[in-house]
Amino acid sequence: MADTITLLKGLLFTKPTTADVYTQDLDAPTSAVKQILYDIPDCVNLSGAMVIFNGAWDPDGGRYHVRVRETKCTGVAGTPTKSQNTQSLEWTTVTPPAVQASAEIDLTGVYSCALHIEICQSSVTANTTGLEVIVAVRKKATVDCWTYLPSMLVLAQAAATKSDVKTETLAGQTVLAVTDPATGNLNHLGKQIFLEDTVTIAQCEVAFLVSQTGD
Repeated sequence: MADTITLLKGLLFTKPTTADVYTQDLDAPTSAVKQILYDIPDCVNLSGAMVIFNGAWDPDGGRYHVRVRETKCTGVAGTPTKSQNTQSLEWTTVTPPAVQASAEIDLTGVYSCALHIEICQSSVTANTTGLEVIVAVRKKATVDCWTYLPSMLVLAQAAATKSDVKTETLAGQTVLAVTDPATGNLNHLGKQIFLEDTVTIAQCEVAFLVSQTGD
């Protein structure tokens, strides 16, 4: 019996043998991944927004991977006009005490905007106090002046655990060969895991773990 994990959906990208898999050594719902859907309030009266990932107050925290995508509604007559899959921050690493901000999100002519914010543990260093996530909106269209909305503290928990990808696995596949799943705590099922592509950071991805086998 091979050492494998099975994902709910197929891989978006081929995973090389240099890829790593991060999870949490606890049963669900604790996960090494946090996804936030954030609706920016009153977009009609705003010209811009950004997302800030603040690790400055946690100098001993572990590394994270973060990403920001947004879905905008730019028209409301008849069938709503949507702008999807735009990305203000590609996968980027944040290692405290670093601070990372997304690119500014243009809200000109936008009726509503939903932010898809992803934060993933990507080291085996304990994240004792977590990472602060702040959404900021512009106060004035022509002045670099911002209002910082209430922040969120995420992934304030124990260290993640890491497993290695054993064989290259093509995009679309749901079964991934990894080093001993139980040792890597991939026997805790029903949770999101982070797949780090250590060669091409844009090909990292989040997956949902449904089963595992070990030899």
